[in-house]
Order: sequence, then C-alpha cells, then structure tokens
Amino acid sequence: MKKCSYCGKEYPDETTVCPVDGEELLPIIRKIVTGVWRGVYGYGPREKLPGCGPVAFTLKLKQGWLSHFTGTVTEDAPSGMPGTGTVDGYYGHPTIEFTKQMPVGYVKKEDGTRMTLREYLIEDGHECQRELPAPPILYLGNFLDADRVQGTWIMQPFRITLPDRSAITLPRSAGFWCAEFVTEDAKSNPTGGPKEALFDKARLSPAELADVEGMPPCSLGKFTVADAERLIERLANAGIQCRFSQDDSAMREMMPITAVTGGYGGTAAMMEIFVNPEDEAAARQIIGEDNPV
Repeated sequence: MKKCSYCGKEYPDETTVCPVDGEELLPIIRKIVTGVWRGVYGYGPREKLPGCGPVAFTLKLKQGWLSHFTGTVTEDAPSGMPGTGTVDGYYGHPTIEFTKQMPVGYVKKEDGTRMTLREYLIEDGHECQRELPAPPILYLGNFLDADRVQGTWIMQPFRITLPDRSAITLPRSAGFWCAEFVTEDAKSNPTGGPKEALFDKARLSPAELADVEGMPPCSLGKFTVADAERLIERLANAGIQCRFSQDDSAMREMMPITAVTGGYGGTAAMMEIFVNPEDEAAARQIIGEDNPV
C-alpha cells in the first residue's frame, strides 16, 4: 500500500499519485513487527528430499527496545516440526533478521520420514538420554511493503558432542521464506497466508540466490582438526567463505587421550573444507602456501 504525502489517504501499490490532490504517494513503512504473521519456508534445490515441500508457519512477535523483538513460532502439521519454538531478532526497515529455535530437533531421512535427533543417534548406536533441541536457524529478510517480507534462511553445520566423547556434525542447510502480516491480536491463530515459498524471487539479491541455489561447493580435501582450523582462519582473512564437515567415525573406538593426540596410523578426526567454485583457485593457493613442498 501507498500513502498520500498530503492528505494521508491510502491507495494500492500500482497508484502513483493521489487522485484527490495530485500529490506523490509514498510507500507505507512498518514501524514495528508486533503482531501475528503467517509465512512459509521451503528448502533450496540441493536440500530437497521426499517430504521436503514448503512448510507453513505462524509467528507471534512483540517489538521491544532498540529494534529488538522476541516471539514464538509454530509450524503446520504434518510437514512442520511439532512444538512451539522461540524467535529472537532485530528489525530496522527494510531489513529483518531473527534466530529461530525449535524445542526438539528432527532429521529427515532419504525416504522423507522424520525422526528426532535422539532417535537418530540411538539408531546410529549412540547413547542419548533426552531429546535434543533443534539447531538454531538464522532468518534474513527484506520487506516488499509494510505487510510482506521475504528472504533466506540458513542452518550452519551443527556439531553434537556425544557421551562417548565422539561427535557428529549435522550438515548445513538453506532455503527461502516469506511471511505476511495478519493481525495485531496475539490470541489469533490464523490458518491462511502465503501459498508459495516466495512472493517475488526476482527481488532476491544474486548473493542470496547463490547461497541457496548456487553451484555445489568444491571440496579442498580433508584435514586434521588443527590444520583445518588454521586453514579456515586463513581463508576467512582472505575474504573466502568456506564450509566444513567433520568425520569422527575413526575415533569411536579410541581412548580419550589417543583421540586428542591423534592416535596411531592417521585415526584422528578429520574435517573436510568446502569453498565456492569461484574461490577454489585462490583457496588452493593458500593451502599450497600453508603446506610448501
């Protein structure tokens, strides 16, 4: 919606001047995000599995001081995660960012079925006495108008330390999301809302699209944890974004002190580092400088 800069009347977005006084119409800017929002999120092409279609959700937000807001989030059955999650973020028109965390973490298998993180660990032969919370997910967005917002979400690689001192790392995941304002009544529980994963995909930046839909990252190889941490720092200093995954399978039968020192015969934990294709040459040069022949 737009608003006349002179008389204050509101008109649809396609109207350019006020038909009453001919004054310019300005976009209506939302000052606070307090209220109920209905949205939907979807996975990027690389993360799509059976049963990973768009998931509808409801945000109930309350604006606080200095652009900070908090709230709750629930996801619609059957594809959404059960329970009520928490939301904590900041809003300053036209951008919004918040972290979402659901009370219980779930993983989806290749056949599309879902199990809790606890069930997943037990199935893999680990002990787990309680349900584990979901990894935090960062939502970034830009407002299209006063009542509509869209953007991307990212779950960074998440490391879970196990009772036997081994660990597993959940992979990075990303996708798109959008939401629209419904009402200021926090007691309302609407069921409608956006039906698509995005309002206008063309309004996302190239960087946002590349982050979710870009070419698969290139592997630079596997390194010991100490070497990987040093390389990741050097890559960051060079402005090269990287991702990593950790393989601790070789450590599961090792004594704790052996696991720390690296063990025998190359049995220490290994980390695989990935970079975007356009950064591969520069990243390999840094690796070569770090490991001269």
